[in-house]
Amino acid sequence: MEENQVSEHAVSRRAFLTTSGKVLAGAAIASTVLAGQSKKAEAYALDTGYGYATLDPQKVGQIAYENYAKRWCASSVIAGLVAELSSKVGGAWKTYPIDAMRWAHGGYAGWGALCGTLTGAGCVIGLVVPDTDIAEAMTNDLAFYYSYTDLPSFTPPKDLIADIENMTIANTPVCHISVGRWMNKEGVEFLSPQRAERCARVAANIAMETVSMLNEWKKEGKYTPKHKPLFNVLNNGITSQNNCKDCHGNNIPQPAATYPSISTADSAKCSPEVKK
Repeated sequence: MEENQVSEHAVSRRAFLTTSGKVLAGAAIASTVLAGQSKKAEAYALDTGYGYATLDPQKVGQIAYENYAKRWCASSVIAGLVAELSSKVGGAWKTYPIDAMRWAHGGYAGWGALCGTLTGAGCVIGLVVPDTDIAEAMTNDLAFYYSYTDLPSFTPPKDLIADIENMTIANTPVCHISVGRWMNKEGVEFLSPQRAERCARVAANIAMETVSMLNEWKKEGKYTPKHKPLFNVLNNGITSQNNCKDCHGNNIPQPAATYPSISTADSAKCSPEVKK
């Protein structure tokens, strides 16, 4: 694994905010600074009416994989989860519009941004988990899983599109970088059946990991985050990742030395730990 990978440490978002005791810049941290005045948003309970029951990750993954050819990445992940939840839980899941998120394929309608598998998984997590902090912790962990795991590791009983040989570590949740790294290793073009097979298997992996997290939450009555939230805001001065050079080359924007709303002590506590 590359040296820029962030180490795994369980720090809840609540603990993060309590420790800092300050208002952090950026909407994603649930705090904003507008017109010189601080406005803090709090996490809250959300009841969507969508229940959850413990699922079989392998079964959900297989359904997601089988749906890829007609639904692509985002809706495939949703399809795997909804197919089982509509059967085990029923209710609102029976009429859930699976293809309402089909546009998220290819990193948002083919723009190569966030991988659609993460968008699809996040939609289900947000509907199932009533605590918005826990839902965010899960999606954060899912982004780490996607970015720093050899994928696709899912192996179907029978290849539906093509046979593939390689896995890669993306080091990012960005679609075009993730897919491009795998294409280079496999030696294929984007519009090849091998690339489609790869993305179908990644959809299965993300669906399975989502089920594993939701199962833990359902069984234990809680979820323990594996990674720090918003791990690079303080280091890079913006919501970001650890793969800046993939897009920016050597011209990487530099953050301000300090933030008026964050003390030096708090910055040290909240900065990500990186393996050397």
